[in-house]
Amino acid sequence: ADVDDELAQIQKSGVFKVGVEGTYPPMTYHDESGELTGFDVEVAKKVAEKLGVTAEFTESDWDSLLAGIDSKRLDTVINAVSVTEERSQKYDFAGPYFYITQQIVVRSDDDSIVDMDSLNGKKCANTMTAYLDLLEDAGAEIVPINTTEEAVSMINSGRADFTTFNSVIFNEYLKQHPDAKVKVAFAIPDLVDTYAVPIRKGETRL
Repeated sequence: ADVDDELAQIQKSGVFKVGVEGTYPPMTYHDESGELTGFDVEVAKKVAEKLGVTAEFTESDWDSLLAGIDSKRLDTVINAVSVTEERSQKYDFAGPYFYITQQIVVRSDDDSIVDMDSLNGKKCANTMTAYLDLLEDAGAEIVPINTTEEAVSMINSGRADFTTFNSVIFNEYLKQHPDAKVKVAFAIPDLVDTYAVPIRKGETRL
């Protein structure tokens, strides 16, 4: 095989280098014993197994994960990466392997947000996610954050009005924080998020 081919390089090195956040339950997180686990961690291990190599995980902030693919520090990122038009111009995607709806989450006592129109002029605590354009088009102002915890605490303290959660992540969050004073206002209409595995452009065999 051509050693310029990323798949050949991975198989030669015996290691599949995967970027994850490690702070995003149930997708990538640490269990009670400190072990890195989660749905996407399992997916990555299965993919590595199929390639005949071992998955090696690098944990970092969301913002620097995809950059790791560009700089070749990482082979891919398997961490609820949504397929977007913009990302598809930059990466090829294997998948999708997951489909999910996105919910607008607000403070439990906030009834002012009920649909996309009511997001106008509101502040959204969010990481740089895929569908920010949708929220900005609706008139929301984005307040950047790094973690789910941060988003919820900003809503609770009134520094932000809402955040977005996908349904799986939100259910998990409520399970871990039964006293959290947040609720689902509505699901973003006509938006189904698809998660896939981004790879550098042109690495079709991989």
